[in-house]
Amino acid sequence: MPLNIALINMPFGFHIYPSIQLGTISTLLKSQGCQVKSHYLNLHFAHQLGLPVYNQLCEKRFLIGEWLFSHLLFGSNAKNQDYINQFAPHIEDVCSSIERPREYLVDVKTKMVPEFLEWSLGAYDWGAFDVVGFSSTFNQNVASLTLAKLIKEKFPHLKILFGGSNFESEMGLEYFRVCPWIDYVVPGEAEDILPQLIKYFTQGGAIPKGVVHRRNNEVIYEEPEAMFGSFQDYAAPDYDDFFDQLREIDPQSSLLQNPVILYETARGCWWGEKHHCTFCGLNASTMKFRSKPIKQVHDDLALLSKKYDSFRFRLVDNILEMKYIDGVFGEMAENNYDLNFFIEVKSNLTKKQIKTLAQGGAKVIQPGIESFSMNQLWDMDKGVRPLQNILCMKWAMYYGIEINWNILIGFPGETDDDYRQQINLIKLLFHLPPPECVGNLWLERFSPYFMRPEEYGVTITAPGEAYPFVYDHPDIDPFKIAYDFEFETNNQIDPQLKQELYQIAEEWKRRHQSEQLPYLIFTKSMDFVTVYDERSLNPVKIRLEGPQAWTFIFCNDAPKTLEQICTHIQEKMPQELEPGLAENAVAFLEEKGLLYGERGKYLNLALPHNANL
Repeated sequence: MPLNIALINMPFGFHIYPSIQLGTISTLLKSQGCQVKSHYLNLHFAHQLGLPVYNQLCEKRFLIGEWLFSHLLFGSNAKNQDYINQFAPHIEDVCSSIERPREYLVDVKTKMVPEFLEWSLGAYDWGAFDVVGFSSTFNQNVASLTLAKLIKEKFPHLKILFGGSNFESEMGLEYFRVCPWIDYVVPGEAEDILPQLIKYFTQGGAIPKGVVHRRNNEVIYEEPEAMFGSFQDYAAPDYDDFFDQLREIDPQSSLLQNPVILYETARGCWWGEKHHCTFCGLNASTMKFRSKPIKQVHDDLALLSKKYDSFRFRLVDNILEMKYIDGVFGEMAENNYDLNFFIEVKSNLTKKQIKTLAQGGAKVIQPGIESFSMNQLWDMDKGVRPLQNILCMKWAMYYGIEINWNILIGFPGETDDDYRQQINLIKLLFHLPPPECVGNLWLERFSPYFMRPEEYGVTITAPGEAYPFVYDHPDIDPFKIAYDFEFETNNQIDPQLKQELYQIAEEWKRRHQSEQLPYLIFTKSMDFVTVYDERSLNPVKIRLEGPQAWTFIFCNDAPKTLEQICTHIQEKMPQELEPGLAENAVAFLEEKGLLYGERGKYLNLALPHNANL
């Protein structure tokens, strides 16, 4: 008899697309001969709350989604009850965004959630399954733990299995230790472990390495002999159950029209293998970069597009494999396909690469810009400079690619000069896409700041402040389950500078949402260039001729050195070059805010009016 396995996706997992974790595991288990049914219970709860409210709650911080599901496990404890007062400003923000009073959140926590969990327990014949598996990521952990407990109490024979990013490393070991209703945990990549575990379930023998389990009430875990398998052997994810259940809940759902399909072309981070960004907590044990062959990516995308009648994809890779720019997106462009993609990239792309991505269907990119401060980017070990960030933003905007990015502050080693430099540079960039926000650095588990805090002048002081108020139980060690942590540095930044940075970023956003849209564009004739500058509220028209125009155009596609600029002007003026001509042209363009210079290289900040570059 094949194993009958249920996979469960709980709130507050995003409802707007299926879970790639469940989709990937479903494909894998079916290839092992198992009967598999994925249950998207988050869809039911999202429709119960209302999709706009649910979507907002998915995005909020301070573990609000976890707290809302914590009533059955921790709701009688003092700190858990005090959460809504402890984080009153955050609660006000949440209530404002969902247009509900705070009493509504209390009602969700104490009434709606328990009723939903009770419904979830009785809506399906869980007893007919051999294994019930939960993938826990982000704010769906307490919901998953609670339903697992209810199912185990009602059907003790069931094997309860957990995995997902919330169960990486010691987090998974701690949850397993304090939750006796969990039978097994796979705390890392599951594709190579699960087939062995299935074999154990059906044939007996030794529990495979890489699986957390109990022996005589002792928690046992042995590292697997090989951490990574053959990533290229992993087949495309199975999302059938998601769309079937969405049709049952809401046959007219807009999510069924050209739905967003999640796909993974690569794992790990090719940059992080050599230079782990100091603040990044991704890729706990999976930094090693592995990518699928180009042909396999093409085949999988074609399969998923046809199967789910969709042209929209979200690549979940931490960073785009560079060979895909030509090998995947270049071919998409050559064949005039209409697929479109969300992707994460490194910002040090060339104009040509950005053009290829745009023509191949990249509609939204997340380039990890983070800062325009040279020192801060250096301290992050990002491997990029402000100049490269600006070039990426300029050509992405020109080619119609939306950019998602934030400004991060609070890094160890920051100075007032870093803030002043960034503020001054932002004033020149108002015509480019603004950040979503200015936010304080999170100290994330698995990041170099977490692993080696003393090396960076960081002092970790506590787990993320919401953990003790959500997971309010004396047996739980908040340090072991936390993904983010409170910390201190020796920074003493002028508060007025911080406020000025916040204000200028807000003004940047406000301008792009107003009728006074800022712009900096140029038109080119045979013998002159005209620049139209509407970055401030006082429009300026600047006519450039001779060396100024030649320099301006020469630095348009990519940064150029002063030596390269001199050579270019010399080619335009066969007669003997006057001393200082290039330097004067550069100085004039910098003074007008049209050219940005960094470490001896200069980039034209304006966008061409010509649409054919």
